[in-house]
Amino acid sequence: DVDTLRELLVQCRERVLALARPAAGDAPGRDVVTLPQVLEQWRLVRPTITLKRNDDAPLKLPLDPGIGHLLMVLLNNAADAGEKAERPQVDLTLRIEGDTLIGEVRDYGHGFDARQAVLPGTLFNSGKAQGMGVGLALSHATIERLDGELWMRPANGAGTRVGFRLPLTSSETSA
Repeated sequence: DVDTLRELLVQCRERVLALARPAAGDAPGRDVVTLPQVLEQWRLVRPTITLKRNDDAPLKLPLDPGIGHLLMVLLNNAADAGEKAERPQVDLTLRIEGDTLIGEVRDYGHGFDARQAVLPGTLFNSGKAQGMGVGLALSHATIERLDGELWMRPANGAGTRVGFRLPLTSSETSA
């Protein structure tokens, strides 16, 4: 039994490290990603969710892969909340202000109790019944690594707005 538990622990560790790779700043051979690439990949996984984004989103902006991972996690969390409330829609707003990327993902779920909010919260804490909070923990690690900030607010009506602010690197702003 102890050997089985050790093997399961090793497998779990390897999977968490694989999940963390996009959030890590030292992954070899990292390429930049763009918003259309991230959204296309997300739509393949979540085809039943209506995604609305602002028309002036910076589509050609080269992004750190960690930002792409952050967007995937936030979009998936919003999609889960909307599906649970039978309102499968997600709104994404991205804009550049000076040397800063500002983003917000809005879901149409049931919202949250501000007294129980888990953002930034403790690592591996989830508001989902079956969730482990790994996505949220990795998102927070990405935000910290990139010297940004992450926040969560109730949306008008039902739902939640999760936003972030990230400084852009010189290679991102020169594109």
